[in-house]
Amino acid sequence: MSGRDYHSVRLPMYDWPEVRVATERLENALQIALVNALGLQPSDFVPWPEDRGLEVNWLRPGLLLSQTCGYPLTHALKGQVRLIGVPSYAADGCEGRNYCSHLVVARDSNHATLADLRGKRAIYNGPDSQSGMNAFRYEVAKIASGAPFFSSVRESGGHLASLRAVADGEADIASVDAVCWALACQELPDLVSKLRSIGRTASVPGLPLVTSLAFQETDAETIARAVKSVFEDASLAEDRSRLLICGFSTLLDADYAPVLEMERFAAAHGYPKLA
Repeated sequence: MSGRDYHSVRLPMYDWPEVRVATERLENALQIALVNALGLQPSDFVPWPEDRGLEVNWLRPGLLLSQTCGYPLTHALKGQVRLIGVPSYAADGCEGRNYCSHLVVARDSNHATLADLRGKRAIYNGPDSQSGMNAFRYEVAKIASGAPFFSSVRESGGHLASLRAVADGEADIASVDAVCWALACQELPDLVSKLRSIGRTASVPGLPLVTSLAFQETDAETIARAVKSVFEDASLAEDRSRLLICGFSTLLDADYAPVLEMERFAAAHGYPKLA
């Protein structure tokens, strides 16, 4: 790739307005570290294209570093991006490289377990979400007996929108990424005061950091070392804490096999679609 072909580092998955400043500082630090580690020039970069969908940007050959979700990594992005690793998060439901989802209902509801939600209204962030759809489907498949479980299922477009829908009484349950739930507890206490978690889904590796296949495996190792150094930089400790980041692990594509196993389990139990 030649000059001005690279996209700036972008971490879009937990980039809420409430934590934008901390996210931007981390993105900038990663950008500087990668420019230095790979021998690039600042002039080689163009801003992250905000006017295109995430999947389109993840597939661009100029992708330097971004964060995606385990479900796209094993489906639409399979064989299309190079895995770097995964951040660890200090959040309820996260352990090391793994995370889960919280099953969230209204605080004043009488629902105590997922089984209590049979015939109720579900909401999820999107069909390509591990935490909002695949993990949710997996848990419901265990008790659905191969039949539709909810009276309705609606797509919200994002975890925060799902939480607000449950809080406002527009839906009865949502499956929400443990990091998003922890961020909501930290940043949006008024919203969370109307909600509660009644359980967790099974855990899988968290949201991966990826780069373009235009970078070779040796480049990916260099990128991983640079990312690790930023995630250990004492000057960024406050920003990482605000974002709940507490570590970094390198992974292989095969480590995301549990994502596919969840999908296969649901299909084998007659519940291929969240319904």
